[in-house]
Amino acid sequence: MGSCHVLLSVCAVALLCCNPVQSLAQVADLRSTLTDDGTDGPDATVVDVPSLPNAMQTNVQADEAPLPSRPKVRPDPYEPPGIGDGPIQYHASLETDGVFTSNVKTSSTNPHSDFGLRLAPTLSFATNWSRHEWHGTLIGDFIAYANTPSANSLTGSIETGGRVDVRRDTQIDFDTSLATYLSTGGDPEVPSDATGAARSWTFNAASGLTHDFGPFSTRVKLGLLRNAYDNVALSTGGVEDNGDRNYWEPSLAVRGTFGTYGARLKPYVELTYDPRLHDQVPDRNGQDRNSQGGGLAVGLNLDDGPIWMGDISANFIARDYEDPALNTAMALGLNGFVTWSPTPLWNIVASSGVTLSESEQIDVSAAPGWNGGLLIAYAVRENVKLKGGVTVSAINDSGGLDTTTVASLGADWQLNPYLSLSGSLQNTWFNAASGSGNYTEQRVTTGVVLRH
Repeated sequence: MGSCHVLLSVCAVALLCCNPVQSLAQVADLRSTLTDDGTDGPDATVVDVPSLPNAMQTNVQADEAPLPSRPKVRPDPYEPPGIGDGPIQYHASLETDGVFTSNVKTSSTNPHSDFGLRLAPTLSFATNWSRHEWHGTLIGDFIAYANTPSANSLTGSIETGGRVDVRRDTQIDFDTSLATYLSTGGDPEVPSDATGAARSWTFNAASGLTHDFGPFSTRVKLGLLRNAYDNVALSTGGVEDNGDRNYWEPSLAVRGTFGTYGARLKPYVELTYDPRLHDQVPDRNGQDRNSQGGGLAVGLNLDDGPIWMGDISANFIARDYEDPALNTAMALGLNGFVTWSPTPLWNIVASSGVTLSESEQIDVSAAPGWNGGLLIAYAVRENVKLKGGVTVSAINDSGGLDTTTVASLGADWQLNPYLSLSGSLQNTWFNAASGSGNYTEQRVTTGVVLRH
């Protein structure tokens, strides 16, 4: 009889050792029905058992397969709920600000202060599909001043984009946007005798195909850019016709990235080709500004979230013009951004860019430009955030460097998911290479933001 008990015990141990993964899964199923305090409940702690090759499963011991508890993520109590709980969720916001400026027309010789009202509505949507992605945003920004109607401004943008997962290792992405901007006095694009700001429009559409070969991936992107400039009224009663500045810019970009899926660091190389075709040839100065452009970028994609995120590259861009009187324009600089969050309370973003902008001045081909910024946000409390930053932009339009520096400091106080208060102080310094047209502006903004 004793030998029978021994034999049964040996068989039970053998069965347990031959199938440890199944035994662990049973333990996981048992634990998944219990909460942290050992009682039944909906907040069960789920245990993940790693999958192993068949040849290794029979050699795994119970003490070699830990059963860690998955950390619980507490939802943000101040996050707006959004509109709709289906496959597409919408968010809307309206920011209403009171604005005081010390130099409403950014004048270098006769600055005037003024008060204004700013309205900035935003509507966005995003899908929560298991595959593919689609999103979009509509932004408006309107400022009306009490005593200076000519300084009123209306800008905004609309964009949509997404991703289609063709296969596990192949995807197609697309994006389309339309934006309108205002350039005020002091900007090289605005005549010195202009009575108002100069408006420009930018349309951009692009689509890319990415294929993953394992440790290497390639991306081919086709794009089309349209830049258009409105006419500007002059103090003499005339109008500056900017039709010769409008152009189309098709583009082709090919990128090769090294790094497996999920790698924290992925170096890449990208080549671009982007000719520009103007609506009017020749331009106001009798010059042909059609050109051939190209660029080389050597960069690094950084994905070590939530601490480090970013995409930064060293870029060389060049543009050669049809008119022999226009020299080939070249620029070298950094392009991209890096986000650093050393703790959940801090968020620090550094950004940089390099451009070659068209010039309307005679015998000046293109204006190389550079910009950079540092923005810092700190959460004093869960619903109170301090923020500040500095941005610097420079453009070399006619043999000299015009620089614009903006420093800001502000705070956001989220009262509940739907309502927040905000305020900011901002100072702008513009310095022209010629020494004329320099100006400073101080701006104070306080407002209320409604979100859903």
